[in-house]
Amino acid sequence: MRSIDVANCLIVRHGNSLRLTNLSLNKLVYFAQVESLRSTGKPLFSDQIQAWDYGPVEPLVYHAFKSFGRSEIKTPAPISNDMNDVPSKQVKIIDKTAEKYGQLTAFDLVELTHRDGSAWKNSYVPGKNVEITVNDIRNSIDFSSDFNMESTLSAGIQNVREKWPNTLHLLEDA
Repeated sequence: MRSIDVANCLIVRHGNSLRLTNLSLNKLVYFAQVESLRSTGKPLFSDQIQAWDYGPVEPLVYHAFKSFGRSEIKTPAPISNDMNDVPSKQVKIIDKTAEKYGQLTAFDLVELTHRDGSAWKNSYVPGKNVEITVNDIRNSIDFSSDFNMESTLSAGIQNVREKWPNTLHLLEDA
C-alpha cells in the first residue's frame, strides 16, 4: 500500500464528515501509520515520511493535492489503486485513525505532531526534508502515548457548544 492509497481511502470514506485539507490529510496519513505500527507492528504504507516545517508529510500525498491549497479536498487523487483493493484490516486502521484524530483541526494536528518527544520533533532540521523512519516513530511519544485531547481547539469548541449552545450560532451570523 502507498501513502496516496491511505489518503484516498480517508477522502472516500470520511471526506463528507471531516474537513480534509492537504495539511490535515498529511497528518492523518501519518497517524494512520502510527496506528498501524501500534496495532500490528507493521507499517501501513511503504512511502517515505519527511519532517517538513508544519510536521510530518508524505511527499506523494502533498504533491497529489497541492493544487487544492488550503481548500477542502473532496475528490481522491487519480494516481491511486482501486479502493476495493484495500484489505479490510487496513481499512479498519484508517477508519480508527479518522475516528480518533479526524475531528481535530489542522492546527491541533500540527500541535500534536510538534510536541516534545514526537518523531517530527526528534527528526526535524530546518530547511531540510529529513526522513522520519519507522524506527523514529516507534521511539517517539507518538507511538508510546496518546495525546491529551482536552487541550485541543476542537475540545474547546465542543465545550462551548455544550455549555452555551447558542453562542456559536450567534457567531455564525456575525
